[in-house]
Amino acid sequence: MPHLTPTGLPTATLRAIAVVALLVAACGTDGTTPSTSLVGTWDLIGFTDMGVAAVTTGTWVFRSDHTCSVNGTITFPGEPTDSLVADGAFVQSGNSVTLTIAAQTGDWTLTTSGNEITLTENGPPPANIITLRRRP
Repeated sequence: MPHLTPTGLPTATLRAIAVVALLVAACGTDGTTPSTSLVGTWDLIGFTDMGVAAVTTGTWVFRSDHTCSVNGTITFPGEPTDSLVADGAFVQSGNSVTLTIAAQTGDWTLTTSGNEITLTENGPPPANIITLRRRP
C-alpha cells in the first residue's frame, strides 16, 4: 500500500507533482547564452529525488509561450508506479531555468551533453536532477 501524505495523496505522487511544479515558470538571470533552448519535445529519461533515482517514462513539452507539460510515469524503489501528468510554465535565461508547477517554483541549472540535458535543482545536496533527451 502506498504511503499517504496528510493531503491523502500517495507520497510518490506528491513528489512527482513537486518535480513537475519545479520544472516550469519564472526566470534566472545569469546573463549567459543558453547552450540549449528548452523549447521542443523531450523524452523524460531520468529523475533523482534527494539522491533516490526513479524509473521514469514520458514526454516533456516546452513551448515558445513559456508553458510546458509532462505526461508519463514515475516509479521510486519499493513504491508503485504513479502517473506523472502536469502543466506549468518556465523561463530560461542562459543556463538558469525557473520552473513552476502546481503552485511550486524552483530554480534549476541546465547542462547539455549532445541531445540530452540535465536540470539540477539549485539548493543543498543531494540535489534533485531531471534528465531529458530531445526527440528528433
